[in-house]
Amino acid sequence: MSIPQIEEMLATLVAEPSVSCTDPQRDQGNIRVLDHLAGWLEGLGFQVQVLPLPRKPGKSNLIARIGGGGGGGLVLAGHTDTVPCDESLWSVDPFTLAERGERFYGLGSCDMKGFFPIALAAAKRHANSRFKQPLTIVATADEG
Repeated sequence: MSIPQIEEMLATLVAEPSVSCTDPQRDQGNIRVLDHLAGWLEGLGFQVQVLPLPRKPGKSNLIARIGGGGGGGLVLAGHTDTVPCDESLWSVDPFTLAERGERFYGLGSCDMKGFFPIALAAAKRHANSRFKQPLTIVATADEG
């Protein structure tokens, strides 16, 4: 039951471009982000499903579940994409996590790419608990 520390997970996710854009030239998939999440979640004992999205090559949703038998429980959900960015407007590389003055900078670090490491750390803390109802973590391809 080993997953990286929160900062390492965040750096890994920020480093994986997953920009969603209506311009097909700038639109990117999220598979590499899901690959990391799936590996970490499986390491915590979750059953993981990756569901490819029809007519959206390179994009999938992830559903991971642990504990409990039936429905109900708690769902923690977030998106894995980021907005497009103009790298020339950044003072740091948007795809490399940077820490300045106790703050992290990187595309998605203050959005859902920051959420997932915290959710996984919380799941790890309770991984030895016997959940009466399931804990489900959902990672979607697009915010909308």
